Amino acid sequence: PIRAPGIKAWRMSKYVIYGGVLRTQGLCGDFSKMPSSTAQQTAEALEKLDGILNESGLARKNLIAITIYIADISPENFEEMNQVYDKWVDPEGLPTRLCVQAKMGHNAAVEIRAEAFCG
Repeated sequence: PIRAPGIKAWRMSKYVIYGGVLRTQGLCGDFSKMPSSTAQQTAEALEKLDGILNESGLARKNLIAITIYIADISPENFEEMNQVYDKWVDPEGLPTRLCVQAKMGHNAAVEIRAEAFCG
């Protein structure tokens, strides 16, 4: 496997590439700005995902699966997250997506994990 050190390198990798698939750690918005809106945190997490894809020589069209954890899956927050996600995702390469409500630390409203094909 290829492993990219995370912010807390002793605890986790930022991403791992194994078997032709890149898998990311959970990506949140900027902790120094929290609490912030669901939309802002979604945009910041997706910006971090873009950085990982670029660093790995991949593009959004390489994404095969995205998991989105959202602290409050009320219709308003779900729509707020979707508005940002829908503008970001590549319509020519839509990944599968799972979105679930989860309790998270650091006042995080959103955490995103992704998998991308490296071929």
